[in-house]
Amino acid sequence: MMESFKICQVVHQGTEYTLRPVDSVPADSVCILYVGGNGMVHEDRIKNTGQIIDKEILRYVADIPCYVIMYDSLTVAENRGERLTEISKKGFDVLPRIGVSSVVYLNIKNVKDVYSRHILPLFMSEGPRGFGRISFVIDGNRDEIMSYVVNQLDYAMRQLHFTNNTIIATKNMVLSHAYPYSDYIPPYPREMFDQVLLPRISDGHGHRVDIDTALRRVRKLNLFAQCHGAHVVRMMEQVMTETMAQMGYSKDEIKQVQSQLLVTAYAPACILGDSKFQFISFISAYDYIADMPNNWVFEYISANRLAEAERYMKRAPNWEWVLPPMFLGGRNGNVFIVKQRFKTNHGPDELNTHEHNDQHFLPLDATEDGILLGMLSRNVVINGIKNSLAQGGRFVPLPPIQELVLDEPGNENIRGIFNDMTLNGQDFMLYVYEFAKEHNPEIHIPRDIKHSLILKSKNR
Repeated sequence: MMESFKICQVVHQGTEYTLRPVDSVPADSVCILYVGGNGMVHEDRIKNTGQIIDKEILRYVADIPCYVIMYDSLTVAENRGERLTEISKKGFDVLPRIGVSSVVYLNIKNVKDVYSRHILPLFMSEGPRGFGRISFVIDGNRDEIMSYVVNQLDYAMRQLHFTNNTIIATKNMVLSHAYPYSDYIPPYPREMFDQVLLPRISDGHGHRVDIDTALRRVRKLNLFAQCHGAHVVRMMEQVMTETMAQMGYSKDEIKQVQSQLLVTAYAPACILGDSKFQFISFISAYDYIADMPNNWVFEYISANRLAEAERYMKRAPNWEWVLPPMFLGGRNGNVFIVKQRFKTNHGPDELNTHEHNDQHFLPLDATEDGILLGMLSRNVVINGIKNSLAQGGRFVPLPPIQELVLDEPGNENIRGIFNDMTLNGQDFMLYVYEFAKEHNPEIHIPRDIKHSLILKSKNR
């Protein structure tokens, strides 16, 4: 088991690619950082990712450093259901860097058992200091659940004749380490933030830098994420918000700085639409791995994908589900979606992981939609790097998405494609809202969407 993570620079030497560990990403360099999903402990896969970025991106724009984060995301369940199932089996969950940071999952049903099997033995073996390395993740009423824990500890410590000051300090420590399940950020994204983002917004001594310096430094960093890596980036964003506020940045300054961090995400396994970063995602509808529960866009896609697979299995004469390439902006995520990235000789019932795992921008076996998705994502990364290189004595803001997707300034053909994809996305959302309303009559539909649905219904 590796420690929670390490950062490596991908070094190109002749025809070989090697990994060079570094302590942190330099604070003021123009660079690209890749945060991947499962398998980011396998050096061959990481070198392959670095080779893709080098051959399909960097050689066409600039010779800048490419860094990757190596970590084992399999030690942290990527799905709430999986995590709850796994934790309930063990009673507690140990995250990366065993022995340094551990997590105890508590709900009203398991709190007594977990206290007797895990919390009390830890206290008996290490005393109050043992709670400095533990986080309590609370699924339910925090006051009710934690009151049981602190009351039991109070009793145990009085039996062992600890002083009142020690008892109070220990209970305060335990309570300060209790987090709502939905808000919990494990240790490794916080440590990643310290090595990747903190140097860009601080002077190295824990103090803020002037806003122009922070803007330029952050804009020089370009993030490329895949699968669970996108979720890791979102957790780092939350840490960044908290840290900048503590350092004295105003809300407006935090918003300005975060808006200049470009994140290009392939098959992101995270909630979309509420990031303060310039978070742009690229998704295949046939990538079932990245589906997020309780999101009506993906509920609708999943339903149509499954229905198409069933029709195909039954050899129905007209089984194809038409899904034109589209772009969903705003609260729906700044996400580009195509039906299928890769050609296949199999039917849609075989939902293989190729749609999810292949990270090429220029794949040889791509569909027309896949070529389009790769071209647009590649343009976004390249234009982000070009903007980073333009950061000199003055700050140059990141261009808007409609400019980032262009392969050259003012290309009206690609601009037209982007506009068409935006219109396709608007039409698509009408069907999504209609689908949501059918499955949940209580769902709120905005007035403008409701008007469009009425018009669509009349035109049928």
